[in-house]
Amino acid sequence: MSSYPYPQDRHRDRQEKGDQPYKDAKEAMTQTEARLQAEAEAYGEEHRDETDEERNARVAAEMEDRLRRVNAEVEGRPGEPAAGDRRS
Repeated sequence: MSSYPYPQDRHRDRQEKGDQPYKDAKEAMTQTEARLQAEAEAYGEEHRDETDEERNARVAAEMEDRLRRVNAEVEGRPGEPAAGDRRS
């Protein structure tokens, strides 16, 4: 579904295509929101009883892992020099 700058465009689109695309999109959005809510609640439950030290250690480990993955992705791109090959 696309965004329409003018209300009459949305009305015309509904006349041409019917309401089903809108119903499908609404159902997909509802399912996505429910899944995200469930994931957020599970994450909160999993980390609810963490101490500050445990949380800081977990966040640092996640950050290092993400940086490692991003660095590998950047170095693996064709046409771009690797981090050690850059010349200033």
